Amino acid sequence: MDVSRDRQGETPSTGDLLKKIEEMEGEDQMPIEEITKVIGGRAHGLVLLILSLPETIPMVGLSAILAAPILILGVVLVIRGADPPVPEWVRRRSLPRKKVQGAIRRTRPVVRWLDRVVRPRWNRLATAGRLQGAICIVMALLLAIPIPGVNILAAAAVAGVGLGILQRDGLVVAIASGAALLALLGFGAVVAGARGLLGG
Repeated sequence: MDVSRDRQGETPSTGDLLKKIEEMEGEDQMPIEEITKVIGGRAHGLVLLILSLPETIPMVGLSAILAAPILILGVVLVIRGADPPVPEWVRRRSLPRKKVQGAIRRTRPVVRWLDRVVRPRWNRLATAGRLQGAICIVMALLLAIPIPGVNILAAAAVAGVGLGILQRDGLVVAIASGAALLALLGFGAVVAGARGLLGG
């Protein structure tokens, strides 16, 4: 069912959309196609948000699984610009239902706060598909390497991109860009530290 618009013709709140996903019943694996049906338009944003949420909290073992579809979505955004369709390969991927729903429950207080402050603004950044895609590509590469702290920042950056697309909030995309920069700096610090240890 497409619930991409509520009665007032506006995009439903992020909390409402995530609640619908949390309440979905089915097999142990949740096809990403199920998620795209919840929103219809701007599905890229919701899918990116769902893919990144589990990594914003400690959940060992999902980074590599989530990195590939985030990377593909990033490439599509770079090539096609804002609001392209979610690729079929990504739609056919599945995520552990319990872990996704658990991540939604654990991040609910933050999402409720975000729903009070997120709104359409800074339209150029909100629809800058290539910028959003570039962030997703680089952050996906970082997520493929399990580094505590860096992974959380990278996932937060992807979540911010998804939220910005979903609610047309360019300020959120700008903040996501900052989180992406911090993740890159953190990765650089880890690499420099490792080189120092090996060199010593």
